[in-house]
Amino acid sequence: MIEIGISGCDNLRAAELVRVLINHPDVELKWVTGKCDAGTRLDHIVPGIMGESDLTVNPEGPLGDVDLVFMCGCRDKFQQQFLSLDLKEDTKVVDLSGYHNLDHGADKPWTYGLGEMQRRILVHDANLVTLPGNAAIASLLALMPMARNLLLNSPITLHVAMGATAFPDADGKTTDGYDVAQWTKEQQQEIDLALHQCQTSFDQPINLTITPLAEKRTLAVEARINCGIDEEMVRQLYEQYYSDHNFVFLVDRPIVPADVENTNKCLIRLEKDERKGLLTVHAMMDVLLKGCAGTAVHAMNLLFGLHERVGLTLKATGC
Repeated sequence: MIEIGISGCDNLRAAELVRVLINHPDVELKWVTGKCDAGTRLDHIVPGIMGESDLTVNPEGPLGDVDLVFMCGCRDKFQQQFLSLDLKEDTKVVDLSGYHNLDHGADKPWTYGLGEMQRRILVHDANLVTLPGNAAIASLLALMPMARNLLLNSPITLHVAMGATAFPDADGKTTDGYDVAQWTKEQQQEIDLALHQCQTSFDQPINLTITPLAEKRTLAVEARINCGIDEEMVRQLYEQYYSDHNFVFLVDRPIVPADVENTNKCLIRLEKDERKGLLTVHAMMDVLLKGCAGTAVHAMNLLFGLHERVGLTLKATGC
């Protein structure tokens, strides 16, 4: 069994992660930490797990050796919380806070944790993993087949619409208290960095906008680029790229939130305006699962040599 710890359990991303992990057949959740009072039962702060866990929440600090720790707390507190855990050198870490999302690459210790982009590295070479931002995950899944085939050679327009569980509140702040303009800028920088890893010649501007969506768990991306090949060839490139991946599927009809909510799937639809040479890629996923907790567990499965779908095959309980 893989022994797991969760640091920073009192937020939506951690709650969704707990709901996935307690039903994972190869995982034992050993401890959780959070800001609530020490001794608070985990099933009092995570909806839907009554009868599934007897764990109590602990204060930050050394809590015993585990194989992997998910860091789910606020980005500004990452270093403090990470050091307080006093982990062994070989303990694997998956950072969900976003602290390292602009600090990864070939010469960096942190591996970008998108399985569809970094599967070989996650299986063979990774120890410290940074989870992509949710807008970045969907945007990259929409564009990676083009990047891998060196076809991103024009400016990219990205429109991301995300549900209330991830979109900033009425004061323009994210759930971690960051200004929406700065948050959008950082997501754009992250997408640019990751696309450059996929296509080293990529040097085009990215115009990213993020708006709210009524469906609270849904994240939808519309990516537009100039494309000189016909739609059938583009479809073949996408089908070939995702043929041996387990969570991304092409569809030939409009995608609706019910297709992805409470799943770890990302659905993609292609539209090509042959007259204008404009390719539009639609992608949709659940913002808390494929956009966060599901991708984190996907990365964990790869780190420990498990099949990608273990623990992610069934719908999780929604919040």
